[in-house]
Amino acid sequence: MLESDNWYSNAINSGVDYVMGLGGYDTTRRGYQGNGDATGRAPGDNSFYRDNADWMPGWGNTFGLDFLDPNGHPSGATAQDRATNYVGHSDPTGIWTDVRANLVTNESAAIGRAAAAGEDHIGFTDVYDAHVHAYADAQAAHPSAGAGNTFIDPASFGLAVYGAPLMEHFGINAGPITGASIDAFNDPTDSVGDGWAKRMGLSAMEIGGGGALLGAAGMDAMEGDLGTAALEGAAGLGSIGLGLFSGAWNTGTAVANGMSVGDAASGLVNVGGSLLDAGATAAGDAVDGLASLGGSAIDGVSSLGSSAASIGGGLLDDAGSAISSLWD
Repeated sequence: MLESDNWYSNAINSGVDYVMGLGGYDTTRRGYQGNGDATGRAPGDNSFYRDNADWMPGWGNTFGLDFLDPNGHPSGATAQDRATNYVGHSDPTGIWTDVRANLVTNESAAIGRAAAAGEDHIGFTDVYDAHVHAYADAQAAHPSAGAGNTFIDPASFGLAVYGAPLMEHFGINAGPITGASIDAFNDPTDSVGDGWAKRMGLSAMEIGGGGALLGAAGMDAMEGDLGTAALEGAAGLGSIGLGLFSGAWNTGTAVANGMSVGDAASGLVNVGGSLLDAGATAAGDAVDGLASLGGSAIDGVSSLGSSAASIGGGLLDDAGSAISSLWD
């Protein structure tokens, strides 16, 4: 389950880290894989999901499609290994530390129950429920932090478990992208209103993306490409359905977790302000980059002109000296 390290994976993840950095998040790895000390664990590394990889759900364990599991191990193990090691760098409240500890405790218990029942892996529901309780218990243990962001809906969680790890087949380390999705939509240190607002943004993107796919399907159908249109139409309807389900599920869980109308309004304002700030920072960086590029180009042209003038002056001096020597 070693992470990929190549130019295109690193380029993609550098972009992810820059974008998430605009919001104050860090999507680099907290530790490193390898034998860091006598326990075999590197500083900052949570190796639980690698140590128990084959107990996790994934394409092979769930659907019998072993070739879709990355690194020869279930996608659920890969997704959780990448997620836990790429989030929660700043943890002043201790909530992230508790979430990690709770997940290990909850999933260890699920593995114990499965082993006692003669089974060889735990299921998707076991992993999802482990996350729901890990978040709730960590937040309850730190009431002064004001955190109340409930765990994300099972449909989106399913995409993370079965979808994101597929990138590993193409040599892309899914860690930063998986971590970014958690930071962006399911940070356990967020308030209930902020968490809800972020997940409404996710639902809006899913619905908007589905609408765009349906539009593309209509265009392809008019051009006679019915096969492509059918695929785009199915994907579009699926994305819209996912967005509607996510919106309803996450609103219901947020309300059940105590969200008021004021909390929701505050969340929308906070998240909207953060997006505006991030956009302004990105625009400033782009302007600075263009200015720097333009300055370098001007300096280059100026240097080239100076060099040409110097060369021309030197040639004239040489010619003058040669003519003078002829008269002498």
